[in-house]
Amino acid sequence: MGRTWRRWSCRYILAEELQQFEDAFASYLGADHVIGVANGTDGLTLALQAAGVGSGDEVITTPFTAIPTVAAIVDAGARPVFVDICADTFLMDIGRVAAAVTERTKAVMPVHIFGNPVDIRRLRSLIPSRIAIVEDAAQAHGSSSGGRMCGAMGDLGVFSFYPTKNLGGYGDGGAVATSNAKYARNVRLRRTYGMVDKDHMVVHGVNSRLDELQAAILRCKLPYLDRQNEVRRSIAARYRAELRSDLFTHQAIPPDGVPNYHVFVARMTRDRDRMVEYLDKHRIQTNIYYPLPLYRQEPLAGDCRGLHLANVEALCREVIALPMYPELESAVVTQIISVINSF
Repeated sequence: MGRTWRRWSCRYILAEELQQFEDAFASYLGADHVIGVANGTDGLTLALQAAGVGSGDEVITTPFTAIPTVAAIVDAGARPVFVDICADTFLMDIGRVAAAVTERTKAVMPVHIFGNPVDIRRLRSLIPSRIAIVEDAAQAHGSSSGGRMCGAMGDLGVFSFYPTKNLGGYGDGGAVATSNAKYARNVRLRRTYGMVDKDHMVVHGVNSRLDELQAAILRCKLPYLDRQNEVRRSIAARYRAELRSDLFTHQAIPPDGVPNYHVFVARMTRDRDRMVEYLDKHRIQTNIYYPLPLYRQEPLAGDCRGLHLANVEALCREVIALPMYPELESAVVTQIISVINSF
């Protein structure tokens, strides 16, 4: 039999593999455009800049999120403005956002924390149309709300493809999704120095490109994302049903929300540190997301002096993340639950 050869491109940057992944991911999300970038943090910064955010502007967000969320806001030249979270969903309390809006507010950055979807449609109804909604969907690959995919509901949505994400590469990577052609063009320009050709630029930009190898890997993994998220949801359902109810309060899922359970995080109703030590002795790994509100981090503490948001403070003291990944075998889940229930 004759051997079939695939014709490979000799281009490593901004070529066919990236275009095919961008098209496939845009179709999956229901967005008109996806722009691959070097990492999720760059994606957030570029998305904010595309929406016109710059020096002196304010961006409203949650203090219960990963550090890159606020790093991107600062990198764009803006000041983060924090509102408290909902104690049950762990999501930004969008009912508090309108009161935080000022004439300097240029964007709101809701975070689909742990893959739990924010109600973007309700948020849009509560704030002026001049304010852009930039979704931090770095943990929300495949999550949805009301039948719409996270990252494709606001003006722009941003994903990370760090290897631990539900859709992860074999290195760093990220993407910006939008159905606004103007925003898409702006992000594409800025990810490559603002150049329109090799000798001319029209805006100041950076070097932030998703390379061909990562794009090819992500395109191969994308068809398996929904199946793996279903496995995560089944593991989460077991935790919710079988763990002792006196030990945990579980993260509430908003109506019409479908989470991807990027990580499984619950609130401990008893001594969290003792539980961590106990599980560590039984060789069961846990993690804490997040131990410190962002407004108490050293670079922000001065500007946020006196800020105390009760729900996030309590959550940071109580949250614990339990093992969650799609390859986690049922027998192992049973063992984890048995050990925890014997605490």
